[in-house]
Amino acid sequence: MSQSLNVLLTGGTGFLGEYLMAELLERGHNVWALFRSDSKKLDTIRFLGSLGLPRSANSLHWVKGEILDIDEHWENWCKESENLENVDTVIHSAASTRLHMDECGDPLRTNLGSAQALKKLYLRKPLTVHIISTAYVCGLVQGEIVKEVNHPRGDFLNVYEESKWESENIWQGHATFLRPSIILGHSETARCTSFSGWYILFQAAHLLDRLMQDPSSRERFELGIDIPAEPLATTNVIPVDYVAKSVIRIIENPANHKKIFHLTHPDPPNHEWTLDLVCRRFNLGGLKFVGAGAPFMQPRNRIERMAWRQMQTILLHFANNPIFDRTNTSHAVPELAVPPITEDFVNRLIDYAIEKDWGLA
Repeated sequence: MSQSLNVLLTGGTGFLGEYLMAELLERGHNVWALFRSDSKKLDTIRFLGSLGLPRSANSLHWVKGEILDIDEHWENWCKESENLENVDTVIHSAASTRLHMDECGDPLRTNLGSAQALKKLYLRKPLTVHIISTAYVCGLVQGEIVKEVNHPRGDFLNVYEESKWESENIWQGHATFLRPSIILGHSETARCTSFSGWYILFQAAHLLDRLMQDPSSRERFELGIDIPAEPLATTNVIPVDYVAKSVIRIIENPANHKKIFHLTHPDPPNHEWTLDLVCRRFNLGGLKFVGAGAPFMQPRNRIERMAWRQMQTILLHFANNPIFDRTNTSHAVPELAVPPITEDFVNRLIDYAIEKDWGLA
């Protein structure tokens, strides 16, 4: 590892942000964490404390503010936060993960606006900037290899992907792009604080199981739902700890700066494997993939209607099936093994999510 970095971390109280902060502190870097919510700050402090971090009294500083104001209020923040002016590195992890536009204009307001505000600061203050993006800035891709390059505007499945593409466009040539795929809980503890993405499939099956009540009912094994997606296509998912470790090790080496890295799984699970696991876990049957573009079958009865409503909530998560090239990532962090996606791991993810009532507890 090179010398200690002085890092401004945005989004440090978010799910990935907490692990990025922990990894920075573990590896001896100095962190200024931008935050808005005092309660989330307290939760993050508790999390770090459970890991025995920070280990130095001077290694973690908190900066209260809104990322959209970073250019306008930077000088005031420097007056209020000790040595903030010494920051030379930014990891921009703050983001709205909403898939559809809300009444406030998110996710575009936060994701695009924060990229623009940070760029204004960058143009008057020397900073090394690293952007947490998403591998799905490629847009809709069916089974093709997606390279670690800048992409032309694609057909996006949701506004979140589009907002991340727009943000990359602003920073092209000036920042490192770190592109995780769909982030899961910790590979060992299964800890998670954001149950979206792949978790929606598990939550839908869990709700369906509860709605049907009788565990021995024949109806739950004869749902008769055809899902219009390819059974052997894959959903690229990656544990949060692998992403955090990769990000920090990548940015520690200046030779990696201003490049693009896919923080994706080299051996992701295919849809058929995932659905089989979920059906066995929740005692369900009669769900099958019938290929992309297959016609939607109309439910024939109350049970099928109930099942189909749940399947509709997760259909988009089976629709985009790119294969991600990892050449840059594999070269930058060859020593980091990617945790396998096993049945035991998925069951631990589900157990943890149910224990936390899918984030409602």
